[in-house]
Amino acid sequence: MSQFPKSGSKAAKAATKSMASTKAMPDLKSLPVPKGRKTRAESLDDFLNDLPDDRAPIDRMESEIRSSRFTLARHALNEAMTSAQHVRMLRFGGAGVVIEVPSPDWIPAMRMAAEKVCSWHHVFCRAGVSKSSENPSVGNTEVADFLGAGGRVLGISQSPAQYLPSALVAAADVRIRIGTPSNDTIRKTILTLTGHKARRMPPDIARGLAFDVIAASIRKGTLASSCVRRLVAASKANAAIDPNLADVPVLSEIHGYGAAGEYAQRLAYEFSEWKAGRTEWSSLERSVLLAVEPGTGKTTLVRSIAKTLEIPIISTSVALWFSQTNGYLNEVIKEINRVFTMAAQMAPVLIFVDEMDGIPSRASLGSRNRDYWVPLINHCLTTFEGAISGNTDMIILIGASNYPDLIDPALLRPGRLGRVITVEKPDADGLAGIIRQHLGPDVLDGADLSVPASIGVGATGAEATAWVAGARRRARDAGRPMRLDDLVREIAPPDPRSPEEALSCARHECGHGLAVTLMGPGEVVSLSNVMANGLGGLTRTTMPKFTTLTRTSIEAYVTTVLAGRATDEAFGEANSGSGGAYASDLGLATGMLASMHLSMGLGGSLLHRASDAEARECLRHDPEMRRRVEADLNVLYLRAREFVDENRDLIDVLAQKLVVSRIMSGDQMRALITQYRPRAPLVAIPEVHHR
Repeated sequence: MSQFPKSGSKAAKAATKSMASTKAMPDLKSLPVPKGRKTRAESLDDFLNDLPDDRAPIDRMESEIRSSRFTLARHALNEAMTSAQHVRMLRFGGAGVVIEVPSPDWIPAMRMAAEKVCSWHHVFCRAGVSKSSENPSVGNTEVADFLGAGGRVLGISQSPAQYLPSALVAAADVRIRIGTPSNDTIRKTILTLTGHKARRMPPDIARGLAFDVIAASIRKGTLASSCVRRLVAASKANAAIDPNLADVPVLSEIHGYGAAGEYAQRLAYEFSEWKAGRTEWSSLERSVLLAVEPGTGKTTLVRSIAKTLEIPIISTSVALWFSQTNGYLNEVIKEINRVFTMAAQMAPVLIFVDEMDGIPSRASLGSRNRDYWVPLINHCLTTFEGAISGNTDMIILIGASNYPDLIDPALLRPGRLGRVITVEKPDADGLAGIIRQHLGPDVLDGADLSVPASIGVGATGAEATAWVAGARRRARDAGRPMRLDDLVREIAPPDPRSPEEALSCARHECGHGLAVTLMGPGEVVSLSNVMANGLGGLTRTTMPKFTTLTRTSIEAYVTTVLAGRATDEAFGEANSGSGGAYASDLGLATGMLASMHLSMGLGGSLLHRASDAEARECLRHDPEMRRRVEADLNVLYLRAREFVDENRDLIDVLAQKLVVSRIMSGDQMRALITQYRPRAPLVAIPEVHHR
């Protein structure tokens, strides 16, 4: 150990003389540097070491370090607390006070702020860190003792009902909820810390920012405008939580989502009404589960909702909860809490939880793993319910699963995930919209995309996206702009049929199309001679929706349905293309005539014997009814044959064109018809989908 000379001793006086002589020596740094030699201060540290640092040591800056957090919490508490609540805290006879903060990082500073309001006999600060000690059953004795003795008890938590003693929550005299700091709170904090007033400030400048981020942005010794700039920069950085959101279309530009798309559009409308102050947050349907098949675009839909609503999105999944932790129950629960705490700080916000079937149903649990899963499922129940309840949290929760039947039914109750919406594969119109979305407005401008889309019915949105990419590649490899045929070749596989069979199928579809065009008020949308989904071709039509039917309209409908088989026979020999499934030509014709006789009272008898759905089954057991329906079929089939014989040449011309092009729009078909004959008077017929 070094020994220092005592003050006043000879050694001390000698040391003083030595120090004085040292000070009298010239400063080496001030001497001129000879040419060719460099100074020794070549690094940034050398220069900085020469600058005086009059700041207090870090261990003496505790009050300054804590001041920004304390000041922010104090102003936030003053804004949230009413005068009556303040008076109630100070009243004799004790007081139980519960303060709900936005997130755990508020708790220490809020305690300091609350202790400046009045003195407390006991304080509970709980963030849910300990499962055993921070739960509603722990601390109730202390609450009863102190409140019963006329003391003051304070509880602070981001979730009071989940973590604070239940006796304090139930018997609290004052309940204060701290929300996102308002601009007024931010102004007061800046003024207190900097001594300057912050003037221009964007609305809700602190929305979505964590407590520590706000406190770190408001600094002593800086200008008020600098504090505002730091807060704005932090908000922008926080809003960019999903970098892929910029490439996602808004809801008005997406297609093919059916009921899920309708929910999204309604949610966007309800959100705009809430934002305008015309409705309450609780009126929004803000939690659903999407039941999806792979490739149906659930992620695009959810991101499109967030982009349309202009709110942040937090994307997570059950698998991510486990992969981000070591799998222990307490760690998984902490990860869930972290996600929802972050959401509370960013509200209004959308939370998307994928792979919800990763949380099993309690009914399927065995005895070995029940102790692990039941607490986790119960935690999800309380977390989901707490996140979307009331008007204050402003969280939209959307779950997704490929296997919704595996999810615990309690998670699907109202107030949690709510109802299940199935995201089905898009229909022809939906596919056409998806194709147009990915083509853009300039590629194949004016082309009827419903024609190729009708070929691909049954595909997913992801497959439609791949079709467009493949068509672009074909056109690029050929060194020319994209053609509609490029898209068709991506959608339709090579035709394995012989030329004769392909021409026969084309004539069949043209027989349908011509009958609909010349005999009914409906219009043909497209003719397809592409094998897809088990069909040799397809005729798509649009016809008016009839609320009432007559025998004349039913017979006209059946005639157009039978025109395909009549065409087969007129050009050679009838084949199996008109039969098979209930949705085949013969199935549709038979079902309609059976309903006419047994259900509609239009077959000569007023007796109602079956519903539309049951009429076909009645034919199995009633030989007389079978004979009557078959007689009608034969009469109408002869009428269809007469129509085909009269228009045989026109059908053949249309079919030859269709074999080459594989698909033909309704406009192209009508243009060819006009070249050969004027349009005949039309007979009203109901809607029919031909197969």
